[in-house]
Amino acid sequence: MNKLKMLFTQASFISVGIFLGVGIAQVIYHLMGDEYAPEWYFSLSVILAGIICSLPSLILCVENFKTYLIAVHFGILFIAVSLLGFLFKWYTNLIGYFIVMGIFVCVYVFTWFAMLWIYKKDDKAINSALDSIRDEE
Repeated sequence: MNKLKMLFTQASFISVGIFLGVGIAQVIYHLMGDEYAPEWYFSLSVILAGIICSLPSLILCVENFKTYLIAVHFGILFIAVSLLGFLFKWYTNLIGYFIVMGIFVCVYVFTWFAMLWIYKKDDKAINSALDSIRDEE
């Protein structure tokens, strides 16, 4: 999978995951009797966060991949989401921060599993094409 396609796919998954997480948080707030009304620029901030948070994935596209790069990747994204959340007022108190970080962890895990599924699907298609070429020879 080329890098541009990977970045676009991850940005899409991250944005959708954030919207899903915030939707769940809104339901929880509503059931608790509180209301959550995001700022007018919330949707744009989520899309921007998806794009920004997909960029650090490029550090995982190296020849000599080391396992510690996953921890570095997670750390960079954790800091980025914390800063973006503060900048765009996704949270206003410590409880809100923990909710945003919980959503972040869920989106992070979701994105890893979704990308793994896409890579496996691409591998199957490539292997199938190679098998058909071998059969012709």
